Amino acid sequence: MIRHAAIIGFRALAANPLRTTLAALGVIVGTGALVAVLTVGDGVEAYARRQIAETTDLQLVQISSRTDRSLDGLSLPRPDTLHLDDAHLTSLRAALGPAGEATLRLLGGASLGGFPDDSARGTQVFSLAPGAPVAEENTLVAGRWFTAADQRDRAAVGIVSMALAGRLLRSTDYARALGRRISLEGVPVEIVGVAARPVTPAMITWVPRSSFTTLVAPPFRNAMPSLLLRGVSLEATAEVVTRANRWMQSLPPGDAERLTLSNRADRLKQAEQSMMLFKLLMGSITGISLLVGGIGIMNVLLASVFERTREIGVRRATGARRRDIAMQFLAESVAITGTGATAGVALGLAVAFGVAAFMRLRTQAEIHAAITGGTLAIAAGSAVLVGLAFGIYPALRAARLSPIDAIRHE
Repeated sequence: MIRHAAIIGFRALAANPLRTTLAALGVIVGTGALVAVLTVGDGVEAYARRQIAETTDLQLVQISSRTDRSLDGLSLPRPDTLHLDDAHLTSLRAALGPAGEATLRLLGGASLGGFPDDSARGTQVFSLAPGAPVAEENTLVAGRWFTAADQRDRAAVGIVSMALAGRLLRSTDYARALGRRISLEGVPVEIVGVAARPVTPAMITWVPRSSFTTLVAPPFRNAMPSLLLRGVSLEATAEVVTRANRWMQSLPPGDAERLTLSNRADRLKQAEQSMMLFKLLMGSITGISLLVGGIGIMNVLLASVFERTREIGVRRATGARRRDIAMQFLAESVAITGTGATAGVALGLAVAFGVAAFMRLRTQAEIHAAITGGTLAIAAGSAVLVGLAFGIYPALRAARLSPIDAIRHE
C-alpha cells in the first residue's frame, strides 16, 4: 500500500514540475542552512576546544598536600603533612584510566640571569617529566620537550615561556633562543625549547624534575610536590574529578583529609554551556527557514487537493479508503522533502566549506567544517519531519472529502 501510494504521489508531482520545484526550494534552502550552520558550528567548537586545552587551565585538576591547619582561628603548620610521591602517581593513573592523565609537579622560584643588560630577574620554575606535559603548556613553538636522558643525567636544560624568550631576545623569533644559556641561581642552563603559554605574561622556566632542587632558590628546595591531572576533554574533566575524589578516599585512613583537590569547575561548566547555547541558537534560527519550506509544501498540497478533487472522488467511489488517499498525499509531502533534503545537504556542505575557508582567510584561525553523522541525520530527519507535519492537514482534508461531492466538483 505504501509503495503504491508513493508511485501515485511521484506521478502527481511529476505532472507539475514547476510547482514541485518551488515547493522543494524552501526545503533545500532550509536544510542547506541547517547543515551549513551545524557543520561550521562543529568546526568552531572543535577549534575552541583546542584553544581551551592549549591556553587555559579549565581541564586541569590539582591535588596538593595541606601544609597548614586552622586552630582557634589561627593558621598553623601541620605536623603530619602528606608527602606525595611516585607511588601516589602510579596508583592515581590507574584510577583515572582513559578519562585523564596525571603527573607529579614541583613549583618554585629562582633568580634569573643571562639577559643582554646583565640585569637580575626572577622566574617561576616548574618541574617537568620527560615527554609532552600534562599541564596547559603543552604546545611548543620551538625546540623539544625533555627526554628520559635529561631526567636520568640531571641535565641543566630548560624550556622557557614565550614571555621569557621574548624579553631575552627582544624578538619574537623564538627559535633563536634555542641553545642560548641563562642562569638559575647561578647555574648555567641551556634553553632547549620555548613553550606556548600566551595566557600569562609571567616569565616561566621548566626544568627536569631531577634537576629541580639544584636550580631553585633555597626556600623552594623542599617544596611539596603536587599531583596535576588533566581531562582528555572538557566533558571528561568532571569524570576526572569524580575518580580523583574516589582515589583520595581509597588512601589509608586520614590521608584524604591531608590533601586538597582544586579545579575550575565553575568556568568549565560555563564553557560547556556556552558551546551548547551557541549551537542551539544557530540551529533554532536556521530551523525557521525549514519551517517556511514546510509551509510552502502545505500550500502546494492544498492546491493539489483542490485541483484533484474530482480525481479523489472517483478513487473513493471505486474502492479507495480514506487512509489510501491520506497516504498518497503524505507520500507526496515526504517525496518533496526527501528530494529537497538531499539537495539541501549537498548545498549546505558546499556553503560550510566555503564559509570555513573564508573564516581561515580572514582570522588565520584553523577552523574547518566538521562533517558528522549526527549533523547530517539531524538535518535530514528534520526535513522529513517537516514534510510529515505539514503534509498531514492536506492529507486529512483530501481523505475527508465526500465521494459524491468530490465527483460533482467542477
